[in-house]
Amino acid sequence: MSEDLVSTIEELIRSERCDVGRLQNVLDAIKNGEPVSFEDHQYIESLTQSRPKPTPEDTPAESKPENVFDNVIPDSSPEAPTPETEPAKRSPAKRYASIGIIVVIIIVAYVGLDVYAVNNLQFRPHHGQQVAISDTELSIQTDACNPSYFPATFTKYEIEAFYNSDIIEKATVGGSTLSPKSAAILDGVFAINKEAVTRIGQQNSTFDPSKATITTSVDAPILGFIPYAVAKKYPAEEFQQMIKNPPPGTFDCYP
Repeated sequence: MSEDLVSTIEELIRSERCDVGRLQNVLDAIKNGEPVSFEDHQYIESLTQSRPKPTPEDTPAESKPENVFDNVIPDSSPEAPTPETEPAKRSPAKRYASIGIIVVIIIVAYVGLDVYAVNNLQFRPHHGQQVAISDTELSIQTDACNPSYFPATFTKYEIEAFYNSDIIEKATVGGSTLSPKSAAILDGVFAINKEAVTRIGQQNSTFDPSKATITTSVDAPILGFIPYAVAKKYPAEEFQQMIKNPPPGTFDCYP
């Protein structure tokens, strides 16, 4: 059986521009293996030749065969995560977490080294000329030493002299940043609490050294804003002796 002839007859029947009954009989005969007469062949050929050629408007657009895989979501689609893609999604978060841990470690190390360097700062009076600012204030200078291997930054160094609970003297020295194993000469002000001294003098009592104390403090805000201070307290006589005869290791930067 000629498949081309069958297709042609079926197409002519669908067009309905011919004797549909006759063509249907010819189609049945072909399918049953019966011969087709010469007249029927001529009739089919005449219909084929006279059939108008299809125009682009009459010809339906060729539709692309639907790909059965078009609607399948690929494995890498974010709408259908798989166990293999989950680690990739979490990797940025892990990376940021790792960076955060490193930053914290650096900050902690920096803070620790800064605190260590500040705690080891050394001070002593500078043997220079003192200038009177007023009847209660003198300009002074102080030697500051950073004996550690790390830089040290502080904002203020203070010495306060107490008698009982009254501050009778106070020395304030401006801060600085000292490089490792280096020293600097810093300017400051020495002030006498005139009211407290006058009040003590009016008590007509003998000065008791055991009631006198000295406190020192170094203010060094960590990272510039976290309050931190190194404070020490001495009996007045002990502090005075340290100033006159400093023990070894009191000031390690230069003689």
